[in-house]
Amino acid sequence: MKKSTKTEKPVVTILIPAKDEGAGLASVIRSVARFGDEIIIIDGHSNDDTKEICRQAGVGYYLDHGNGRGDAVKLGIAKARGTYIVLFDADGSHDASDIPLFLAPLKKNRADLVIGSRRTGGSSDMKLNFDGLIRSAGADLLTIMLNRRFNTNYTDIIYSLRAATRKALASIPLAADDFCIEQEMVVQFLKRNLRVLEIPSRERARSWGEPKLKTITGFRLGWQLFLDLYVRR
Repeated sequence: MKKSTKTEKPVVTILIPAKDEGAGLASVIRSVARFGDEIIIIDGHSNDDTKEICRQAGVGYYLDHGNGRGDAVKLGIAKARGTYIVLFDADGSHDASDIPLFLAPLKKNRADLVIGSRRTGGSSDMKLNFDGLIRSAGADLLTIMLNRRFNTNYTDIIYSLRAATRKALASIPLAADDFCIEQEMVVQFLKRNLRVLEIPSRERARSWGEPKLKTITGFRLGWQLFLDLYVRR
């Protein structure tokens, strides 16, 4: 990571929301360092050594308001100074070598938001048990709802690895404080006729810790997506 100063504007900011991911956070930071000029960790009030890890790594560190993932993402966007912003998970499920693939369409002015698809890229984290099948079906249903509303053909609107221009992100209203933030982001981009490009991306199995997204959350995702699609502006 190139050290940027207040007078030297970073080109790429990598935002990493993290809560109790200290077991592997240092390795995640190392893996993304060569792809970003600015790395920001948004801490969801962790009970581990997340803050100290960030201090030792020399990366940006902010404590969110304790309201959830969406809260962390919104705070990170507000703090980011880069022209391009990458959202990257702290659990080891994202491959840092994919980052240039997400940035390329933005830099070539072919997209305003680039989202990853596990449907075309694959997933090592989606287990073939009842819980995994329910989660997979729920993700597909959310995507179908959005495609019907906008006459699009996306395959995965909720995968968290994505990149966007800071200018575009600053132009859309984001209200979700929870895991609905990813789907809300896509909806708001499309409502404003901003360009959303989907590319294949493989999800790796979580390397440590416990999943934060529970299956029951899927019902809330569906209801919130309906509101975003047909009620909210």
